[in-house]
Amino acid sequence: MADVPGTPPPPPPPPPGGPAGSFTPKGLGDILSAAFELYARHWQRLLAIVAIVAIPLSVLQYGLYDLTTPGLHREIRTVGGVQVTTFVADRGFFLSLLGSLIVAFFGVIITFLVLGAVARAAAGTMVGRELATDEAYRYGAARWAPILWVSILVGLSVAGGFILLIIPGIIFATKLSVAIPALVVEDQRGTKAMSRSWNLTAGQFWHVLGTILVAAIITGLVSGILTAIGGHSWFLRGLFGGIATTITTPFTALVYTLLYVDLRARAEGFGPGGLEADLARTAI
Repeated sequence: MADVPGTPPPPPPPPPGGPAGSFTPKGLGDILSAAFELYARHWQRLLAIVAIVAIPLSVLQYGLYDLTTPGLHREIRTVGGVQVTTFVADRGFFLSLLGSLIVAFFGVIITFLVLGAVARAAAGTMVGRELATDEAYRYGAARWAPILWVSILVGLSVAGGFILLIIPGIIFATKLSVAIPALVVEDQRGTKAMSRSWNLTAGQFWHVLGTILVAAIITGLVSGILTAIGGHSWFLRGLFGGIATTITTPFTALVYTLLYVDLRARAEGFGPGGLEADLARTAI
């Protein structure tokens, strides 16, 4: 299919190289099926990587949020015959809010550590690797800062696109969707990871958009259902919110990693041997 209007078509993919051949290009259904298959095969290890952090962090965040609510009081006064509503915060509110901000700050760092660990584990599963949880976290800890920086750059680009018009935001979100896998597998950093993603998605815009959109719908439904189970209890909302994150994060990482590998297979004849070499070269 044609890519974004004005983008020249990419050159035809080179023939598969190396004795291992190349990965077979996959359609949307094939990528989702492969993600579910890899998830089913490695679910215990993938869930363990996320659950160790996601569940305690989610419960803590919901708990601190719950503490700030009672400290914010609504007062209704009549001024000149008109009812005016004001909110008054006590000292406990500000202390709880400060705690929430501190937890949120460290939560961002931990989130990107987990993202790096899961993305690395997802890439390894494609060549039969069994990453131990501690090994995955060592990688995430070593790469969290570059992953955070790339994510900020991509997020600002996408947000800027949506502020201008909806369509540019969708284009940026699609064209930059495999920047994190490019960082994790090839150690491309900063704007280089973004350029790598932009080039790999050339000529595959609708294929990439359809894949990430369907994956987002699936994970959104699962997260919504699980989080709703928590009801009005902050502890249960935090618990099930953490469980939802634990379940959906590996699936999202697998889909994006499979998509990245698929794009390289289409453009470069990329195969298992190449992925093994990249993972070995960028190992911690």
